[in-house]
Amino acid sequence: MISYLNRMTKTLMCAGLIATGAACQQSGQAQVAEETETVYDTVAPDITKWMQQPAILVFSKTNGWRHNEGIAGADKFFVELSRERGYGIFTTVNAAVFNADDLARFEIIVFNNTTGDALSPEQEQTFQTWLEAGGSWIGLHGSGDNTHADWEWYSQVVIGPTFTGHPLTPHFNTVRVETLNAGHPIMASAPQVWEHDEEWYFFDSRPSEYGLLPLAGIHEPDFNPEGADIENLANWAMGDTPAEHPVIWVGCPGEGRSFYSALGHSDLAYDVEVYRQILNDAFDWVLKTSDPDGAGCPSAS
Repeated sequence: MISYLNRMTKTLMCAGLIATGAACQQSGQAQVAEETETVYDTVAPDITKWMQQPAILVFSKTNGWRHNEGIAGADKFFVELSRERGYGIFTTVNAAVFNADDLARFEIIVFNNTTGDALSPEQEQTFQTWLEAGGSWIGLHGSGDNTHADWEWYSQVVIGPTFTGHPLTPHFNTVRVETLNAGHPIMASAPQVWEHDEEWYFFDSRPSEYGLLPLAGIHEPDFNPEGADIENLANWAMGDTPAEHPVIWVGCPGEGRSFYSALGHSDLAYDVEVYRQILNDAFDWVLKTSDPDGAGCPSAS
């Protein structure tokens, strides 16, 4: 009965979110996006002048894999958060919103499973200027995959490590996640160790190699691969300890702050209380509501 009610709740939320430009799909198997040519958006979306301030921009354009479930779950989460915090919110798949005038209306930008070559070079530069001038950014799951390689600043400075793959057999694995930096404001309310079921990303290196600060990592020995994934995991392996396989990290590009989490393939991730609290605390940290002096920035650690 609870599962049925959860599905119905998400269906109703999707009906509301579609009106704002967010993609929605009920829980189920991940969907594969069709291959399409890169098309850059040139006409900015119409953002009402009555939008409540301060405001959140949630951006979920995909020119690669589209995580329909995760996008719907994150959209719902940030709608709820904006209501709780008294923020306005605008969700869109239109990259033409990345112009100086529109970005000036937002305190924080969320890349909600954004994949592929989604922004034009001019839009990329506008976002970089906004973030380095003191902007606040949260990136979720697919926003850190390997389809952003052509955007050098983003892939090297904001994300850092390059995504190499994820298991398929089984697709989701319940593993232990461990807090790596308990003193950081984002992790202050998180347990030292908790379990999370996820499509876990593997990377070719660690965020610390790019001047980023890891906050949580996973225990690779908890994976139970089958078939071809036994060999894949052996090739992808980053290390047995959580410090060797980070999945959440932060940075401070210029005067701005960034938070990336590899969690969030499924909408169900956003129902997990531990993860919801981490995202709430990340919201406060990137906005400098917590840690205004930047003690949690990589350079200060």
